[in-house]
Amino acid sequence: MYNVDDMPPIDGGELEQLIDEHALHSEFLFFRRNPGDDLDPFLGHEDGYECFCTKCRERFVRPLKEGPASHWGFCPVCHGAVTPKRWGSENAKFLAAEAFLFSFFLRGRGREVWLVSLQVRMNPHFLECKSSGREVSRIVFYEGGAKRWKFDFMDNVRPVKRITMPSWQFGCYGGAYPSFLAIDSAELRGSCLEYSCLDSANYALEDFAAYLALYCRYPAAVEHLVKRGFIFWLRERESRGGAIFNRLINLRADNPKKLFRGLDHADLRVLLDTKASLGSALFYRELKKAGAARADEDSVYFAMSSSSVFRFFAEFVDLCGFFDATPKETRRYIERQARRADQPTGATLTELRDFRAQLERLSLAGGELPADLHEAHMRLTRREAQLKHHAENAKFRARRHLLRWMKWRHGGYFIRPVDSLNEIMLEGEAQSNCVASYAGRHADGKTIIMVLRLCSAPDVSWHTVEIDPETFDCRQCYGYKNRARTPEAAEFMEAYIDHLRETAKMNGRKVM
Repeated sequence: MYNVDDMPPIDGGELEQLIDEHALHSEFLFFRRNPGDDLDPFLGHEDGYECFCTKCRERFVRPLKEGPASHWGFCPVCHGAVTPKRWGSENAKFLAAEAFLFSFFLRGRGREVWLVSLQVRMNPHFLECKSSGREVSRIVFYEGGAKRWKFDFMDNVRPVKRITMPSWQFGCYGGAYPSFLAIDSAELRGSCLEYSCLDSANYALEDFAAYLALYCRYPAAVEHLVKRGFIFWLRERESRGGAIFNRLINLRADNPKKLFRGLDHADLRVLLDTKASLGSALFYRELKKAGAARADEDSVYFAMSSSSVFRFFAEFVDLCGFFDATPKETRRYIERQARRADQPTGATLTELRDFRAQLERLSLAGGELPADLHEAHMRLTRREAQLKHHAENAKFRARRHLLRWMKWRHGGYFIRPVDSLNEIMLEGEAQSNCVASYAGRHADGKTIIMVLRLCSAPDVSWHTVEIDPETFDCRQCYGYKNRARTPEAAEFMEAYIDHLRETAKMNGRKVM
């Protein structure tokens, strides 16, 4: 086991060279007027500019006839790109802004590798040295695992369990300083990270250190995943946790055939071709076990639609049981009803789920799947809306006042929350959708129902929109009969969601 002091010493000259090669920071040419001094052999007797270049670290004098130094974009000595700045009391301000986080690998005495992270600032006293760095994180990777230590401003060190790349923020609420990573493949040759696919991982993943820690624990499995093209599953694993990942991937497998749980070569090929998410891949696997899928793109796309509607496969199975149908029969029914209504498969799945909920709320038996799902759903929607009409009106008035800030007009279109229970019912009738069944959830603050319309036709229904009240994500945006949004509506909604989140952030709003 390794300790923090086991790391080899850092060569200052080599580190300075690494920073120059891998960190993209500005270089400056500081200049000041030199009146000449016969007693100073460096300055000489001629009137000119005394200069210092931070790139080549050369100090020199240039005559005035070469033009004003403030216009020089390149160093006269090294010809590198520079920003001219007057040499004086303001130097510190320019150089202090040149700060960044720099990480680099350091080969250990054996097969281990150290990853060192420094907070680097350009030195205001530029004649002495170019930069200064303060170590903030030290990680050692070895065969079987990794360890990490953090350093505070007093250079006190403490171990931390979570292996992750550090960040450097502008104060408590600011953005992050730039971050740079130096990778030298020759430095890692013969080490425990030699076959870790460094370049691919650094390009595709957010947390490079967490990936390497995982690789050190399961080198064969992780390397195979990357080389097979499933690095996007590793990316999803780091952002959403490993629960679904572990149900699909056996990292302890001693050969590639045992790596993927319940998936054969044909399955992997179609999942890779479609770039299916972990959740969709898991849903596909369960559908295949139930005899409702095979190794083709149609099955994967159905799994994608299903996983977006149902959190767990058991919910889909329960829905099938409610209507006394097998998963295979239910899939065929969904696809047939989607074609009949000319709407996406996901919209039809949602409609069937909502229809089942309506039957339960109205204490009606499940029985057989309706011949026309859309019509059956609309019939129950109208019945529920009538029952709730009176109780919901007062809630709608309160919601209308609370959500007035969400109105927006842009590019010939406008969007606003529904005005009343009557309007949401009329919207459902005009659009031939089930939005009226969302009236209660809107009134209770569990969702936000909005209408998207043309400025030239403000009273004509165009698209119905559902917004998440906490994240401000667009849950649904459909046209007539739940048809996919038009390109114009899609472009507007993308701009609107950005506007909505920015407005909420500026005003500290949170709709509940």
